[in-house]
Amino acid sequence: MREALLFLMLIATGFVASGLIASLYMLLSGQREYSPKAETDAGRLAAVGLTIFTGPSVLALGAFRRQDEPPPPGYRIVILMLVALWSYVLGLLVVSIALKLPSPF
Repeated sequence: MREALLFLMLIATGFVASGLIASLYMLLSGQREYSPKAETDAGRLAAVGLTIFTGPSVLALGAFRRQDEPPPPGYRIVILMLVALWSYVLGLLVVSIALKLPSPF
């Protein structure tokens, strides 16, 4: 039970971190949706690095956005499983970085 709760909290941590980074990018760039446009090699590398951290929230928003035709059966379930796994890995990274920071207390 404790491991399942820890697993869910890591997924939530990764998903929230992803959403915060994507929202911050959209706020700073003035765009209404996440679409980094890069013209140089360094810009493309930065866009890939940014997408690694914003991927779960962008993928989940894209999967549940209203579409003209319904998606194939099981599409959203597969997307949610991928988002959960990606968020778990990102949550592990965020928590491990947070544990290495010195405590202010």
